[in-house]
Amino acid sequence: MTTPISPVPSAQVRRYFESLAPQVNYWGRDIAALRKQAHDHALACRGPLEHVASVETVDAGGVSSRLYRPHGGEEDVLVWMHGGGWMLGDLDACEGVARALANRAACAVLTIDYRLAPEHPFPAAFDDTWAAISWARQNFSRVAVGGDSAGGNLAAAAALRARDVQLDLTLQLLVYPVLDSTMDTTTKLRFVESYSDFAGRGDYGRTTYERIAYLWDAYVPDELMRRSPLASPLHAETLRGVSPAIVITAEHDFLRGEAIEYARRLRRDQVAVEIHDYAGQIHGFIEKLGVMPDAADAVDKAGSALRQAFANQESDRASSAINT
Repeated sequence: MTTPISPVPSAQVRRYFESLAPQVNYWGRDIAALRKQAHDHALACRGPLEHVASVETVDAGGVSSRLYRPHGGEEDVLVWMHGGGWMLGDLDACEGVARALANRAACAVLTIDYRLAPEHPFPAAFDDTWAAISWARQNFSRVAVGGDSAGGNLAAAAALRARDVQLDLTLQLLVYPVLDSTMDTTTKLRFVESYSDFAGRGDYGRTTYERIAYLWDAYVPDELMRRSPLASPLHAETLRGVSPAIVITAEHDFLRGEAIEYARRLRRDQVAVEIHDYAGQIHGFIEKLGVMPDAADAVDKAGSALRQAFANQESDRASSAINT
């Protein structure tokens, strides 16, 4: 009988785990304390903030947001939704990524303070996302959407809505996105078993499974509503016609399987998609610019893709204007 091969974290992931001090488990008990804990941890890992020309607090369609401009006068914008399972996360936590993306992509970045569950269940976060995107369309020439984890879910859902209402988006940047509320898939159940002890962290797989299930219960309490493509984009009947996508995944991520399946479906439905899978990595790494070298690489790749996509769209519009 062949012995299963244990998942192997990268050296930077091992160092990260070894650096973590024991934390109180507030899950399911004290949401205010859990949010503060997540906030403090995010700030401790985000690293030095990059310089940008301006940071402005704006009302983006009724949603409190921050607008980062790397130089000033940018006509392109990335609307970025932070991660945190629709329950955690804030504008401070994603500021490192926002500034870095603005500089790499040479575009403005709008981060939105969408309403959080369980106080504001689905579709509140999506409604705020769509309001901010609509504001961005009125104030910028070209708009892309993106986000990590739950933010990636909101970005993918927004790309579906944009297609349906014929609103042109340049690109969707999906960083280890949440795409499927189904919890009993073969891939997810296998994760629980395979990651019973990951990098010395006992019951890693089971704990991850239970926390994702908890977040889905908080975000979309009605199980039938979870099948909506705006909640679970992987449930969309077709992805044909959505904006091109960049998908970033991590090898040791509970959500990796659904992201890879989404990329496969995008290709099948003739949507241009580029996928970057980070070997040895874990969920949440892109916001850890201060401790994960892979985070900087992912931001570089995302920024380059955004810059190219905006340039291509500008060129296409110019050619279309000449031909008409």
